[in-house]
Amino acid sequence: MEKQDIIAENKKRIAQQSKPYNPISGEGSTSIKRRKVHIAEFPLDAMYLPVDMLQDNSIMQLVEHGATGYLQRQGIDDIQERHILELWIGFCRKRLRYDFEYWARSCATISDKGKGRDTPFKLNRAQRQYLEALEKLRMTGRPIDIILCKARQWGGSTLTQLYMLWIQLIHKHNWNSVICGDIEKQSSIVAGMLSKVINRYPSWATEGKKLTTTPFQGTRNTRVINLGNSRYSLGSSQKPDSLRSEDISMAHLTEVGLWKATAGRKPEDLVQSIFGSIASGPYTVKIMESTAKGVGNFFHRTWVDATHGRNNFTPVFIPWYAIELYSKQLSDNDYSPFIDSMNDYEKQLFTLGATLESIAWYREKRLEIADEWRLFSEFPSTAAEAFQSTGRRIFRIQYVNNIRKTCVPPAFKGDIDGNKFIQAGPGENCNENALCIWLMPDNEQHMRNRYIVTVDVGGVSDKSDYSCIVVADRIAMLNGGVPEIVACWHGHIEHDKLAWKAVEIARAYDEALLVIEANTLETEGTEGDNFEYILNEIAGSYSNLYCRTSQLEIKQGRPRRWGFHTNPSTKPMVINFLIKALRDELYIERCIETTYELDMYELKENGKEMGAIEGNHDDRVMATAILVWACYNVALPTMINTNRRKNSQTKIVSEASL
Repeated sequence: MEKQDIIAENKKRIAQQSKPYNPISGEGSTSIKRRKVHIAEFPLDAMYLPVDMLQDNSIMQLVEHGATGYLQRQGIDDIQERHILELWIGFCRKRLRYDFEYWARSCATISDKGKGRDTPFKLNRAQRQYLEALEKLRMTGRPIDIILCKARQWGGSTLTQLYMLWIQLIHKHNWNSVICGDIEKQSSIVAGMLSKVINRYPSWATEGKKLTTTPFQGTRNTRVINLGNSRYSLGSSQKPDSLRSEDISMAHLTEVGLWKATAGRKPEDLVQSIFGSIASGPYTVKIMESTAKGVGNFFHRTWVDATHGRNNFTPVFIPWYAIELYSKQLSDNDYSPFIDSMNDYEKQLFTLGATLESIAWYREKRLEIADEWRLFSEFPSTAAEAFQSTGRRIFRIQYVNNIRKTCVPPAFKGDIDGNKFIQAGPGENCNENALCIWLMPDNEQHMRNRYIVTVDVGGVSDKSDYSCIVVADRIAMLNGGVPEIVACWHGHIEHDKLAWKAVEIARAYDEALLVIEANTLETEGTEGDNFEYILNEIAGSYSNLYCRTSQLEIKQGRPRRWGFHTNPSTKPMVINFLIKALRDELYIERCIETTYELDMYELKENGKEMGAIEGNHDDRVMATAILVWACYNVALPTMINTNRRKNSQTKIVSEASL
């Protein structure tokens, strides 16, 4: 864009953001469809009412005849001022049902953060953007299932909790809710906010009745709202037993990205136990929200699945520049020199929708936070930025995001036993020690090295590194295409069983070239010093095992060394090749978990070593790096004319054959 075009567009955005917003009149509200009306004799000269409210017969008559005309049609001849006032209050009570923003401003009192005072709840710009997603689901009769990835300090949790309270007070009776944070302090803050709203709830909205709460059956963390008989329970992920998850219709899980796995319980187990108690339907609520805290965790996995339509959650992301606080005033004279000084990233921010004033604020914030990845985590411009885990990442985020586009759920989950694929049954755990298959073996025509199988060797105990077996199909390379990931096994297993399982998979995939990373146990002497013996044993029964000893060395009488040896020379070699493969799209990835590991793979602080960030694993990365390197450094597949016995074909044993 030319400079003058940028300035003109910026002024247009400022004007749009500066439009009047009045939740009492409804002016400026965009969360639901509204229509401007005038009702004679009412205090407000003009109102922008929800269109579904205007379908109510009494409201239609009020709009058509005005307050006096409406009362006359009701048989009241001697109309006094009190009659108009009573009609107005009844109208306002009815409006509470249709208009959340009006309810929030009229009935909810909250603490004004940072100002030390209480104030009516008037939604800010970011909250109104979030409310659009909530109301769209409610108005269409769908379950209000949302996963919210957010920047800091705009009140997403406050809106979520008060929206649920609105449903309990206005729309539903016996409509119980659960609020669960990472720690008890978060739940205590929520409890204080709800108490303030309830204690200061206006009597006109309840026809003079006092709104109160009482402990439910003497419990400390569950309270019953007297009007409507709904209750809300407070708890934390660290003390889940305090939650009453039976007979609930709404759940708000906050800062899920911080939830940590504990002995015998993972975050997904707690989420499932809470959400599983909700019978989804209109006005049911399941909301998970958090600032992003890295990739590969439960919150991130759920977010990715939501963005790909693989679950029922609507993904909502609020960027930092949608938040009113994050802006610095610029004059007209400042615009030209500021635009001249913008770097490429700042220009990208403007393309995304940020104003020059917001970008000016962001520039100063970058000076405060030295680590760019921390800045992205706290003040993300996109969801991809929000989920960054490290500032020393090896694989560029745009490369990983691009390769992630081809990832899909596997067509088969289960395991292999000899020459049979055993499909997992309903309800079986397929996340551990499982074989995932995207494309079954194509063994109609025998080709040498069409398939390549690589193995990254991990440990045996649950706390050690995982082992990983990955399979690639290279048939497309014969016509200028690229290899494709077709299968992956991942889990903890004894090393001899791992090696023979890799042989079974390689045999199933047309006697594939089997490349086993051998140095882990050869050099470290951990968890099984006999691994080299195992490879020699395999070589005696499987003819297509990768050998790193050259033909010349073998002719000179040197012993064959089986497997791929990862060392300070070969590890950078395969990792750098994988970087190139991601950049140039030299292979097709199918496994979404591999992309998570790519996001968490970093250069260590010493500037020499590479690996997963602390507490995570890189077994899929290493297996894939060796695999992609092998795909381009082994001769292309060649046809072998041989009669293959039909009974040697690998079979699928399941309720339904793929």
